[in-house]
Amino acid sequence: MALYSLLDLSLNCLAKYVDHYHRDIKALPLGIKDKLVQIMTSRGTVTDFNIGQLLHAGIRVLVLQNCVVSDSALLQIRCPQLRTIIMMGCQAITSEGVRALADSCPSLQTVDLGRCVALTDDGVLALAHSGSQLEVISLRGCSALSDTALLALGQNCRLLHSAYFSETHVTDEGVVGLATGVCSNSLKEIEMAHCQFLTDKAVTAVVTHCPNIRIFNFHGCPLMTDRSRRVLQNSIGPDKIQQVSWTVY
Repeated sequence: MALYSLLDLSLNCLAKYVDHYHRDIKALPLGIKDKLVQIMTSRGTVTDFNIGQLLHAGIRVLVLQNCVVSDSALLQIRCPQLRTIIMMGCQAITSEGVRALADSCPSLQTVDLGRCVALTDDGVLALAHSGSQLEVISLRGCSALSDTALLALGQNCRLLHSAYFSETHVTDEGVVGLATGVCSNSLKEIEMAHCQFLTDKAVTAVVTHCPNIRIFNFHGCPLMTDRSRRVLQNSIGPDKIQQVSWTVY
């Protein structure tokens, strides 16, 4: 049987009834607040109402994927040390909140906005223009995005090494812009599965212009042909693409 310290028991109790102590949370020591945030994010109990009291300027990782939050929560995040934020499935998040996040958190390296279906290009543009440190971005299932989002990432994010944009409506233009942009040499992983408008041109652009690509996923793209398979033949092996997943129609 697990043994819990008095601190653990107290924090678990506080996390359960946190909204009853709303005004007192802000004064807690930072280390205690960090533990409380970990408990509450895992339970999905961080909300628009309490997030402003829970966070502090030194927090570096924030996982909100189990929480019901909106732009109101993002407007309260003023954490210049924040490196990673996971918001997968937060369907109330829009570009307004993401713009505010980009402005107040200039050190972001990893941003997961997967399934944030209300997100538009404006939010990604804000991240790209302020995200000189951006390394990983997930836009899986963000169906309102267009090529504009990928073009902005390609033009501004030199350190970007992992880009996930499966199940979006991007076209070859966006992928070519990303693959030939300032991140062409840093890109190691691209996931663009189930994108109905992508063709062999997108695959050729990645293989040709991204020499360090190691993981490449484009299965379920109905316009892909055997040409993509032929392009890949000479790009798989040691010091080349190590993992690839595709469907040829």
